[in-house]
Amino acid sequence: MSRISSVLALLGLVVGTTALPADAAAPIPVQILSLTDLHGYLSETENLTIAGPSGTQQVGGAGYLKAHLDRLRKPNSFLIGSGDQFSGWPDYTQAFANEPTIEVLNAFGMDFDVAGNHEFDREFPFLHRMTTGACYGKPGFDSCFKDSKGQNFHGTDYAYHAANIVDPRTKRPVLPPYWIAQAGSQRIGFIGLGFPGTPTETLSIEGSGFEFQGLVDAANRAAAELKAQGVNAIVVSMHEGGQQGGLYDECKNPTGPIFDAARAMSPDIDVILGGHWHTAFNCMIPDPNGVPRPVLEASNHGRVLGEVNLELDPGTGDVIRSKTTATNHAVTKDVTPDPGIQNIVKYWMDKWTARQQEPLTKLDRDLDFARTAESRTGNLVADLYKAEADGDFALVPADLGIDVIAAGLEAGTVTYGEAWPVAGISPITTLSMKGSTVEAVLEQQWIPPAYGCSRLSALATSANFRYTYDLGRPVGDRVDPAKVLINGKPMQLDETYRVTTSAAMPLHGTQYGYPGFQQYAALDRAPRMGQEVFLNYLRTHPLLTAPNLGRVTAIPGTPPPADGPFGPLTLLPQNEMTATATSQGSSAYSASAAIDGSCTTMWHSNWSPHAPLPQYITLDLQTPRAIEALVYTPRQDADVPNGRISSYDVQTSTDGTTFTSVAKGSWDGTVDAKIARFPAGTTARYVRLVGLAGGADYAAATELNIALAPAS
Repeated sequence: MSRISSVLALLGLVVGTTALPADAAAPIPVQILSLTDLHGYLSETENLTIAGPSGTQQVGGAGYLKAHLDRLRKPNSFLIGSGDQFSGWPDYTQAFANEPTIEVLNAFGMDFDVAGNHEFDREFPFLHRMTTGACYGKPGFDSCFKDSKGQNFHGTDYAYHAANIVDPRTKRPVLPPYWIAQAGSQRIGFIGLGFPGTPTETLSIEGSGFEFQGLVDAANRAAAELKAQGVNAIVVSMHEGGQQGGLYDECKNPTGPIFDAARAMSPDIDVILGGHWHTAFNCMIPDPNGVPRPVLEASNHGRVLGEVNLELDPGTGDVIRSKTTATNHAVTKDVTPDPGIQNIVKYWMDKWTARQQEPLTKLDRDLDFARTAESRTGNLVADLYKAEADGDFALVPADLGIDVIAAGLEAGTVTYGEAWPVAGISPITTLSMKGSTVEAVLEQQWIPPAYGCSRLSALATSANFRYTYDLGRPVGDRVDPAKVLINGKPMQLDETYRVTTSAAMPLHGTQYGYPGFQQYAALDRAPRMGQEVFLNYLRTHPLLTAPNLGRVTAIPGTPPPADGPFGPLTLLPQNEMTATATSQGSSAYSASAAIDGSCTTMWHSNWSPHAPLPQYITLDLQTPRAIEALVYTPRQDADVPNGRISSYDVQTSTDGTTFTSVAKGSWDGTVDAKIARFPAGTTARYVRLVGLAGGADYAAATELNIALAPAS
């Protein structure tokens, strides 16, 4: 859009309209439909909801999504994605290499998509095969399944784009930066932008070695190229987002990277679509010339469809900004679902049901599993990690659930469905670490990552790595380096080793209680994820012998008592409290997660819609008690500050109705535990932590503990 057109549009005028004769050509209508972060959620049985004007609405399901698409579509309509459509988590899509999602998106008539972070979960070659139909691994087991029509997987009918993902050697985009489409007699350009933080996401760690550039410069560069080609209507679709405090079609107090970018991007860009944050908003944000343009995000998992309607000047192809409208539509279930899509989804759901019954191997004895001790499952997974990556040895955390190791197996015939959840989808990485750092990591199995978290972990070790620990020694001094053996020889503290582990460790080791894993160099990623390696190992070993125990030796004992970082405190057992909160992000982020003793769960205030601060969480101590302090363990993933409370007010009550402030102040933004001390003589049944300010205007708590007054 030209600067003169911008000024006139701001005044509510359309360029040249006063001079047009009565029979002048009419503006060209263009419709943009926005879909983001589907993540393979195809089935209507997911029971998705969204907050609507009249309360909670039941939404989602690919069949309903297609019905709404058909209802909304107009001439010159384009279905534009903003990334993360596949590489989702439903088993019925993941088990078939995300090919069900691609079949559905093709049936939707998807025109354009962006490479989000999850498109790099299995690295760039996997994204490439999703567009070409190339097979990987064993066809029919790992990829290349027959679709619902009995046809071979052929890949997407559309392309993936990203103007800001470049080869670091050539500085050229590794994907098409934009797509030019015909709209009547004019053309419209669509620019793709990937998520800049892709290399620091666990599943997409390292980002296939590419350089992920900033959003604004890449968008402006691509827009200038489009303008040079005579394209004057330009849309940006990015895998980056933000939040707001209203419902899905509102825009209340918008914040976040997409809005910062929108205020800085070239005025030549007419529409900005977002994703990644799993939120919904419909905003009009002024461009640098002060002319409003739509900025939308359409939630996630197929809950919402975004719609933008444009009118193009038939002579110049410019967007007539004053005619632009935008709406977010809830994908409700009050329409008839598309039968064709329903059949596709049913085909893959039935195929998943059948696949779970397929035998994979026969196991000679139980493959036991434990999070806090050596187990045969842990030993097998650690051996497979080492074999896949060829490091010096493997140390694999056994307490990260579905990301790494989640279950064991019983002796006898093992089916695909039984084996499916055992080893997680985490990438396998190998790090260069000093022997002294390896010793520190071993010691961190017993060190809580933050005050108030009750945690004893276990690292699964490959067969060539053995060690002894003494439970009678103080925490932090239980492992004798002389009794850490690698290939039968003592580990050398000053020697560098190649250590194979989950990608969660180099990125988020501190969050999970293993800060030592983040002291590394020379990270390499193995070609396959842990789950792929595990399932294929079982497939190729029809008779499987469970590995023996004995890699880790424990010397029994009772450690000396130790105070926490705030001196001696007597904590009320968390099972004697209950918790409620003003809002929660989802059931996984409920108030109860703040009193479960786990440093890997948390209460988090709602983000969709965004619940602005203040937000609070209230503890019910069940009976009035003499108390001296509240201990707050903030969100532990160090790279994500959202929700870390920086300004607080602690209030108490005896009846749950009338609350009195007993402590106000500020906390720093670190992951370390914080304390709020109360005046002497404080007695209360209810304790409320009010987050007045926090990261990204959220409140969160990994753990909350109440310190009882001495002698109470």
